[in-house]
Amino acid sequence: MVFLVLAVLVVLTTATTMWLLHVRAPRENDPDSIFWYAFAGLCVLAPLILIPVQHNKPSSLALLGISAVTATASHTLLRRYRAAGIASMVRQRARAAHATVAAQHDYLIERWCRYELDPALAIDFPAMSDVRIPETARLIRSVTAAARLRTALPDTFDAVDSYQQAVAGLRLALETAEENARAGTRAA
Repeated sequence: MVFLVLAVLVVLTTATTMWLLHVRAPRENDPDSIFWYAFAGLCVLAPLILIPVQHNKPSSLALLGISAVTATASHTLLRRYRAAGIASMVRQRARAAHATVAAQHDYLIERWCRYELDPALAIDFPAMSDVRIPETARLIRSVTAAARLRTALPDTFDAVDSYQQAVAGLRLALETAEENARAGTRAA
């Protein structure tokens, strides 16, 4: 029974020490905090492991093994947890960046749709609907490319960057098509 209590205390102390080393110490921005957390953990662990040596050496070795296994498992789990947290943060930032680009995309599509849906603009600027004009054809290709990249999952900044480039291409194509349509209206 005593061994079981000591084993539980060793596991708790080791896991807590590893947690302090992996989570608390980096947050404090104090180079000495790692040392002090490790020192405090060892000060608690040493008596838990060394005192049973007087009565039963194998139990003390077993407690030392339990401590080593707990330290290794805690270290592995905390590293995986941190990596998952970082990956989640990257995904959230990528999705926020994607939402910003999507808002720009929506604005450009709305701006282009005015030429398609507003009869007055369709009459004043017929070049914006004529795909035989190279600038308008380029605009339609840009609309398609941006729409295709919008539906991609924005889990990485590479996907967001590709989408952002497509939206920038759409903006340029729309501005070029508008300038061409206005120049054609002035010439007529």
